[in-house]
Amino acid sequence: MPLSKKVLILIMLVFAGIFYATVIGNHYYFRTYAFDYATYNFAFWDYSHFHVSIDPIYHVHDETRMTFLQDHFSLTMFYFIPIYWLFNWLTGSYTLLLLQVTLVLWSGWALYRLIKLKTGDNWLAVLSVLYYFLLQGRYSSFSSDCNILTMICCFIPIFLLSFESKKYTTSFIVFILLLFSREDMPLWFIFIFIVIAIWHWKERRIVKYCIAGIVTSIIYFIFLFKVFIPMIETPGTLYRLFQYSSLGRTPWDALVHILKHPIDTFKLLYENQTSNHDFDGEKKEFYLIYLISGAFLLILRPQYFIWFIPLIAQKMFNDDPVRWGMAGYYCIPVITILPISVFMIISKFKVKWLRYPLAIAVCGLAFYVTHEKMDISKRIPPWGTTVKENVFDSRFFHADFDAAKIHSALKMIPSDAKVCASSSILPHLAQRQFAYEYPDIQDADYLALFTFKDYYITSDSVYTRILGEHFFSPSWDVIANVPPFVLLKKMDGRMKNGVILDSLVCSAENKTADSVNFIASDGTLFGNGDAQDSSKAHTGKYAIRLNRADKTFGFTYQGNKFKKGDCLKITVWKYPASKDIGRLVVSCGKDFYKNIAAGKVEDNSGWVQLEMYITVPEDNSNFKIYTLNSSPTDVWFDDLTIVKCTLK
Repeated sequence: MPLSKKVLILIMLVFAGIFYATVIGNHYYFRTYAFDYATYNFAFWDYSHFHVSIDPIYHVHDETRMTFLQDHFSLTMFYFIPIYWLFNWLTGSYTLLLLQVTLVLWSGWALYRLIKLKTGDNWLAVLSVLYYFLLQGRYSSFSSDCNILTMICCFIPIFLLSFESKKYTTSFIVFILLLFSREDMPLWFIFIFIVIAIWHWKERRIVKYCIAGIVTSIIYFIFLFKVFIPMIETPGTLYRLFQYSSLGRTPWDALVHILKHPIDTFKLLYENQTSNHDFDGEKKEFYLIYLISGAFLLILRPQYFIWFIPLIAQKMFNDDPVRWGMAGYYCIPVITILPISVFMIISKFKVKWLRYPLAIAVCGLAFYVTHEKMDISKRIPPWGTTVKENVFDSRFFHADFDAAKIHSALKMIPSDAKVCASSSILPHLAQRQFAYEYPDIQDADYLALFTFKDYYITSDSVYTRILGEHFFSPSWDVIANVPPFVLLKKMDGRMKNGVILDSLVCSAENKTADSVNFIASDGTLFGNGDAQDSSKAHTGKYAIRLNRADKTFGFTYQGNKFKKGDCLKITVWKYPASKDIGRLVVSCGKDFYKNIAAGKVEDNSGWVQLEMYITVPEDNSNFKIYTLNSSPTDVWFDDLTIVKCTLK
């Protein structure tokens, strides 16, 4: 075996290890999310059981009733039905992630064969694969879990290899499958065929094939938006992924706008068209990192800009700023054809001794950019995390919970049960007919939840409140508790046995002899007894009066009565009912601070009840509950109640 082949195999094995470890680790440690991976797992299961059902996971957003096909008009998941029946019994909810990595590796092998065929140079072909695996977009795509775009782009090198090998039947089959894989593929293929025609402009037969491919792509694109997409739309839910409001409402509107306003259209390629200044410079960052990574060589062969045109336009004209830059899977099409372009250009250097140093240099530049952009502070916008992208991060194989015990608890859920789960849990449970994202419970029989905020749309306080309501509800029983995970089962007439409820009430009536503390109903002491006041009271004779000048803090608890994982329902009555002054606060060190000033329950005398649900954090050494008023206006508090739900 030649040395170049041995090096290629080594490269393939190293990156196979990195990529498989990344997707398995992310899923095992609950870093995959309902959007997109739970929706993909539901569709995978649904199609494999020969259904095209309304996807229940979408319902959590806006009560949308739509199928997975309406998210993208794609038949790709149908192609993978045999994979489900062959492997899913073994690989379960990991199947699509493993399949995606396998396709990436296969496309790397196809790239090697394509560059070798086109250049006749084994070492350039080997280095093109290394380059392909080092580009930054390969790693950012891991943050998006699983995506059709990542999968189908793997077939582009396979299509080009079969076409250039004159295996036209195979290339035609791949071409047709790719046309049906996503609604934007026919548009991209128009430009791919133009590049192929330039490669073979002296070969009339191949040029004719390319023209036929262009015509087929155009016809299919028209039929797609005029016939196929309207055909699969559910009533009241239209196709929603043409998100180019700067250009128009439809592809035709966009084409007309581009022709009528070419200067304005060109500005969209580098300007932020939204009012969100967090994304200023994101488009320029994208251009910079890929120019540094080797795209600067395209200047030497401008024809290779052609097949990037629809990709760049699709990215930069989109309404969603996340799509403009380097985040997620949105660079996958670019990094699919960039290695082909770069190494075809390198192969044309007349001075042969420059080829290998230049090929090694672009690999080094790609590695440098990828390494630099693993630092989130060096990205635009500079927030989020890169843990999912970097298997070498010290945090990657570490979680602040016992993942193995959580996986064991999930096995308690029958495979055909109706399940509602929080975002990071749902991808593991979505291969079933009824799977919902919390807090969209619908008719679920089980709730599998993280007690920290695990639904990106709602606020932390709302998530915790809804969670607390279920803990205290007589309709749900806790059957497993692995902090911060909890599994609840709908009651079926049994007695609740998963929780122990305990409560205390601290009015302002009883104080210690030195007036330092109030005494609660169970003997627990609450500080600031000297804030007692008789001018107002919700019940009894006394309340506490707080203002900035005399006394800022009232009813204050600090101790070890409450343990990690305890769910607390805390209420206190406040007067007056203004939402601008007077707060109920729970804190625990610098990273845990919750407060509320507005309530929903008000009595006839003007008192309002503040209500808060809290799950006690793991580090509770400085856990405090207190009332606070930092305004100069008097505020009274009375009847602080704490109900503790201890999960067995």
